[in-house]
Amino acid sequence: MDTTPSPDLNISAESAALYNMDDTKPLYEKSPEIVTPIASITKLMTTYLVLQAIHNKTLSWDETLQLEPLDDKAAVSLYMVTNKKTWTVKDLYAAMLVMSANDAAEALGKRLDKTDFPEKMNKTAKKLGLSSKSNFVSASGLDSGGEENVSTSKDLYLLASSLITKYPEVLDMTSKASYKTSNGYTVQSTDALLANKEIDGLDGLKTGFTDGAGYCFVGTAKQNGKRLISIVLKTSTIDARFQDTKTLMAYGFKN
Repeated sequence: MDTTPSPDLNISAESAALYNMDDTKPLYEKSPEIVTPIASITKLMTTYLVLQAIHNKTLSWDETLQLEPLDDKAAVSLYMVTNKKTWTVKDLYAAMLVMSANDAAEALGKRLDKTDFPEKMNKTAKKLGLSSKSNFVSASGLDSGGEENVSTSKDLYLLASSLITKYPEVLDMTSKASYKTSNGYTVQSTDALLANKEIDGLDGLKTGFTDGAGYCFVGTAKQNGKRLISIVLKTSTIDARFQDTKTLMAYGFKN
C-alpha cells in the first residue's frame, strides 16, 4: 500500500488526514485507516442521501415531517430548543447540518427509508468506495442498540469529497454560522471556526461528538481555487479539534 510521508505537525487527533480535492494523494496522514467512532460526522451520509432524493424528486424541501423523541434525552435536538414538532424538510436539513440536531437527522432518515435507513447508508457507502471498515447504524450518529457509527479518516475523505463534488450546494448550508428557520427560529452552528472566521475560505463541513468518538471535525476550505478537506477524529477537547484543523489547513495552503 502506498503511504505518504507526513510532516510532524503536532496533530493531537488519534486519526487525521488532509487532502487537496484536485489530487487523490493525501497531503498529510496520521493513522488514516484505524477505525474510530464518528458521532455526528455520520450526518454527512444522511445529507448525501437527502440531496440525492431532492435531485431525484422523491423528496421536496417543502414537505413537512414530524420530530420524534430521542432515546438519548441529553442529545442535541431541534425540539429541545424550539418545543415544535412539525418542520419542513428544508428546516430539518438545515438544523441537521448547522446545529447538528439529531432528531432532525432521524426524521429525514425515516422519511427516506422507513424500514432500514442504516442499510441504505451502508449500501451507498459501498457505492462511493468506502471500505468495509465503515459502518453506519443511525441517521444521526447516535449509538443504536449498543453499536456505534464507525469509519476511518481515509473513508471520510471519500464521503466528504463525493458529497461536495456531486452536491456542491451543501456548502451553501455548511458555511452558515447561523440559520433562521422558515418560522423564525435561529439556530447556531457547532462550527466555531465559521463564527470566528479563523480560516479564510472555510465553508464546512461537519462537527461530531460522543463520549466514544471524542471531538471530531471534517473541515473544508477553498483559497485561490484550491479546495482542501481535513479530517480530525478523536481529539480530547472542542478546542483541540479546531486547532488541529487550523494547523492542517495552514500547512495545506502553503504546500
